[in-house]
Amino acid sequence: MSFSHSSIKTYEQCPLKYKLSRIDKLKEEAGPAAERGKDIHYAFEQALVSLPVLHEDFEFWYDYVTELREKNVQAELTFGITKDWEPCDFNYANVWLRGIFDAIYITEDTAHILDWKTGKSRDYSEQLKLYAAIAFALYPSIKQVTTEVCYIDLKKREAYGTYTREDFTTLKTWIDNRIGKIISDDIYAPKPSFGCRWCGFRKSNGGPCKW
Repeated sequence: MSFSHSSIKTYEQCPLKYKLSRIDKLKEEAGPAAERGKDIHYAFEQALVSLPVLHEDFEFWYDYVTELREKNVQAELTFGITKDWEPCDFNYANVWLRGIFDAIYITEDTAHILDWKTGKSRDYSEQLKLYAAIAFALYPSIKQVTTEVCYIDLKKREAYGTYTREDFTTLKTWIDNRIGKIISDDIYAPKPSFGCRWCGFRKSNGGPCKW
C-alpha cells in the first residue's frame, strides 16, 4: 500500500471516502475546477521546460517563470520513498509515500519547493510540510527547505514554512503517525461534514454513501 499527501488528506477528511476511492478504486467525477487546474499545471510545466509562453491571462507570471528557468528549476518532478525513508522510483513496487513537486530547485544547501494553486486562497501548510520532509529524504546534502505557494488566479505568491535538517526527525514522525492511523483502521467510518454536499460518493449524488 502506498500513500500520498492527497490520500492522507482524504482519509483525515472522511475515512469512508478514502476506502471507496483508494481501496475499492471507485471513480469520482472531476469537476470543471479540477480540470482547469490540470490544464494550468500543464501550461506552467511547459513554460518551465521550454519557452516561457503563457496564456495572456497568466502573463503576470512571465518574469517569475523566466527567473525560475534561470535557476534550473525542475518541473513536475515525481518522487518516491520507502517505509524506511529511502528514496525510490515513483513506480517502485515497495514505494510507501510518493507524489509530484510542481517545481523545485536547489541553491547551495537549500531546496526551494513551489506549488501552483488555482481558486481561493487556502491553508496548504500540511502539504508543504510533507513535501519538505520528502526533500530532506531525497537530498541528504541540503540543510534547509523553503516552501511557497503561487496562487495563479490571484497573482499572488505566499511563503510557507522554512525547515532545517534538524526538523527532519520530527517531520518523519508526524507523517508516520498520520499514515499509521490509516493502516490500523479496519472500519473506515464515514465522517459527515459540510463538504459532503460536493462528494461524488454521496447517495444523493448517485454514490454508495448514505450521507
